[in-house]
Amino acid sequence: MERLTLTAQASTGTFQRLPAHTGQLFLPAGTVLPPTSHPQDEISFILSGSLRAVSGDHDYLLRGGDVTLIPAGEVHSGEVLEDLTLCYVLLERP
Repeated sequence: MERLTLTAQASTGTFQRLPAHTGQLFLPAGTVLPPTSHPQDEISFILSGSLRAVSGDHDYLLRGGDVTLIPAGEVHSGEVLEDLTLCYVLLERP
């Protein structure tokens, strides 16, 4: 994993932006997430609900309060067991 840092610009006192995209999803129980992958690392924050997920060669049961990291290029899929709300961050690779 690579470390990303924010640095203050001395002249303006502002921060440089991270190369990332964010979003929030609501998925009803029974939703099937087909296998997919993407070129960004994904960090997801499970806010509520539950999800059975497969990432790489591992199965996971995720619930509200869990945080996940899916490395760029890793195939992942899932099935929503209880109505699910999550926030995600897609971190672009430098």
